[in-house]
Amino acid sequence: MDSVISEDFAPLAQALEARAAEEEDYSAQLAVYHRGELVLSQSVGEHLSGDALTCVFSCTKGLGALVVALLVQDGLIDPAAPMASYWPEFGAGGKNALSVGEVLSHQAGVLGVPGGVPSQVLLNSAEYAKVLASMPSIWPLGQNIVGYHAITLGVLMEELVRRVTGKELKEIFEERIRKPLGVDAYIGQDPALESRYRDVLPAAEAPAEFFDPFSPAGLAVNSSSGFALDSGPVYNWHELANAAQVRELGPASMGGVASAQGLAAIYAASFGAVPSLGASRGLLSEDTWSQVSTELVYGHDRTNGLLQAFALGFMKATARNSYGSIFAYGHDGANSSLAFADPAYQLGFGFIPSRSEGARETSTGVQLSQLCRQLILAKGAKAKSS
Repeated sequence: MDSVISEDFAPLAQALEARAAEEEDYSAQLAVYHRGELVLSQSVGEHLSGDALTCVFSCTKGLGALVVALLVQDGLIDPAAPMASYWPEFGAGGKNALSVGEVLSHQAGVLGVPGGVPSQVLLNSAEYAKVLASMPSIWPLGQNIVGYHAITLGVLMEELVRRVTGKELKEIFEERIRKPLGVDAYIGQDPALESRYRDVLPAAEAPAEFFDPFSPAGLAVNSSSGFALDSGPVYNWHELANAAQVRELGPASMGGVASAQGLAAIYAASFGAVPSLGASRGLLSEDTWSQVSTELVYGHDRTNGLLQAFALGFMKATARNSYGSIFAYGHDGANSSLAFADPAYQLGFGFIPSRSEGARETSTGVQLSQLCRQLILAKGAKAKSS
């Protein structure tokens, strides 16, 4: 990442430096595009300095949701249509009336398989899709019940894309989003980039958690079988991310590799022009980004008890996770990463730390996003008064 600190956003750079001073060996990247221009690109600490790339976990879901959004714009997907109209087998087990929007906003109740799935299925999206299609929901449908599909949402997005295009989601992401913009954000990392990859570090505080394999949370993370690798199962998210096999495969739920600047650039270009990247207009029209970012569900999550809100694959801001305005769309990740677009502020934002922060009242990414919006509002007020 090239270092860029514009005068108006210098307090944001200072806030990141202050955060780094709180914790020994803290390292992170932060990038902000405002009105189509890169106004901040900064790293702190050694681990994620220079041109480093790292796993962004569920921020990948937001990138996958942008692919779905393009297909909505193309007229190939109608979020209100039954998922089974594109994927007939998905209608089994009483799921025939579930809309695409309900499925991609974590309402389908197909979190995983009781007891977990074996290694040859977990990271084989097409095979796992067959299993999910045959399953009934684990909760009553049509009641706005939300439960985070930590792994299976990516599988559901990937199979939907296959059904309507005949291509893999990561292929369309590369062809229509990453390559035209020329940015560092990958779903399926090229092995040639391996020298730039930096391991996700273990969380500073990692309390032991019990995931009952027959609970919603256990189903969602395949708890009894672990995460499948050629070398055997692993049971920690950071170990999974650091496996070259996973990065090259690029599961749409958690396998993306990026820099903060790459994430911020993609979200900035999703709704508006970014001249420095050759984007003369947004990838999505206003009608499209407005449609796909509309909140579809809000409530206490069945897997973790937290208040959550989701749109068509995107995580929406809540009072608990107030990363953006009512117009914002994006996603966070298990390593406390955060990336989003906020058309209300003409903002593309990317933040990636080297390790999960654990439980904080307000995450660093959200704190920085709040300060960023305050600076934009102050800049606007100053311009009006002058």
